[in-house]
Amino acid sequence: MKGAPAMEADIAQPAQTSRARASNVPAIGGRVLIVDDEIDTAKALSRLVAGEGYDTMTAYDGRSALAVVEHWLPDVVITDLTMPEMDGIELCRRLHETDADLPVIVVTGVDQAEAGLSCLQAGAEDYLSKPASLAAVSWCVMRALERRANKRERDQLRARTDELWEQLRAVNERLVVSSVHELERAEAEAQQRAELNALLQGLSEGIVVVHASGQLRLLNEAACGILSVVQNLAGVDALNALDMRDVRGRPLRDDERPLQRALRGDEFADFEVLYVPTNGLQRRLVTTGTSVKDAHGRVAQAIVVFRDVTSLRRLEQQREEYTALISHDLGNPLNIILMTVDLLKVSLASRQLASDVQHVSRIERNAERMVTMLDELTEATRMESKRRAPLRTPCDLGELVANVVSQLDESRARRITLEARDAGPYPLLGDAAQLERCITNLLTNALKYSGAEAPVLARLSRNASDVQLEVVDRGIGIAPDHVEQIFDRYYRTAAGSQQAEGLGLGLYIARLIVEAHGGRIDVVSTLGQGSTFRLSLPLRAAPP
Repeated sequence: MKGAPAMEADIAQPAQTSRARASNVPAIGGRVLIVDDEIDTAKALSRLVAGEGYDTMTAYDGRSALAVVEHWLPDVVITDLTMPEMDGIELCRRLHETDADLPVIVVTGVDQAEAGLSCLQAGAEDYLSKPASLAAVSWCVMRALERRANKRERDQLRARTDELWEQLRAVNERLVVSSVHELERAEAEAQQRAELNALLQGLSEGIVVVHASGQLRLLNEAACGILSVVQNLAGVDALNALDMRDVRGRPLRDDERPLQRALRGDEFADFEVLYVPTNGLQRRLVTTGTSVKDAHGRVAQAIVVFRDVTSLRRLEQQREEYTALISHDLGNPLNIILMTVDLLKVSLASRQLASDVQHVSRIERNAERMVTMLDELTEATRMESKRRAPLRTPCDLGELVANVVSQLDESRARRITLEARDAGPYPLLGDAAQLERCITNLLTNALKYSGAEAPVLARLSRNASDVQLEVVDRGIGIAPDHVEQIFDRYYRTAAGSQQAEGLGLGLYIARLIVEAHGGRIDVVSTLGQGSTFRLSLPLRAAPP
């Protein structure tokens, strides 16, 4: 050590040999690595620290200390600041490359007090100026160990919190009531329920848990706030007495209520209801229900989670009204433009001004494109609001596809080939107009992104539960990183934006229509070779 005094001067020994004993605070215990190029000082400090109940190891330079850490990981490191080759600050940095949380206490000389700030900036836990008393050293070590232990405890608590959250996701498996093992697991299950209840009480979503017998097991604070009820409700009968209606305002039958559906064993998500509390202020609630079954497959407990979407629905309604207003205000002048253009084309043609007719036709095409864009925007906004359910009537998917093809102009219709994998028919319950809009979007999308004469295949099939339509093109294809987003609102690939015009709402509207009918839609594509869009709809599905 630079200018190091004798060992006795480096470590002042008070009458009491340690702060821990002076204050009757027991040492925490742990491993302490002491690094000092003065061998006598290092050994003396090692003996004194060991006397406080710590396991110690000594090293006489920075490189030796790093070698020790490779096979003997300490809980605290006490190092001198001034050492040859590698000083205490550099050693602190190197140690933190191995263990970022390792506490390092740097001992500085009398004339090195300003170096203490550099030590802390380098990540040191603390620093001591010589001569340092044993009480000061013991206190620094104890505080470093306490902080390290507290951090580990926080990390364990965070891990436990994550574990509890995962337990919540698997609540069906954990809450199964088995009479055979009930006595063995009673204490463990009681503890788990207490932990889950504490977690559930803190959620912003309302949660109701009801036993199959009708006993109310849980009604968290969020549920009480949303439903404007108190937590000591008598049970399921009191919840069933609440005024619940469908989104049209019709009172729900008992078997339609979310809690009763969950008690029957139904699994459902995003089931929206209208709740009318006693104060008359209606609320829109989105509910999700599940159940926990016993070993015999019978419902043991029903769980319903719901959230208040009243403000969200109000904003959606305002957006729909605003969009409709804009569409109406822009649609009127566009219609006038189209009528005027039509008259102008007739006039120019009668005067044999063919070149001028072409210019006017360009105006007409762009005006029609704007009308289409406004229609798509209005339709997407209306579908998103979900305020009007599809009109379910019997129809046939094959007939819907044939109707759409027949309405296309001849140049596009002759490129489409209809194919059936079986004899049909392809019956379903749905809104024929909406489904034709979906099919039109898929077919026109395939035509737009294929070559001028490239064929498009519309293939029909069915199985025991669904009817399917595949639209196969040989167009530009979709890159793998775009496939997951192709059905999103306004989404267009870079290649698609260059090849076709529009808002990027066609496939988005198709997805909304299919999902509103309880179906699914996806795409398989190879870049440069083409795409296959597949939609599946329930076979003769009953209306919800």
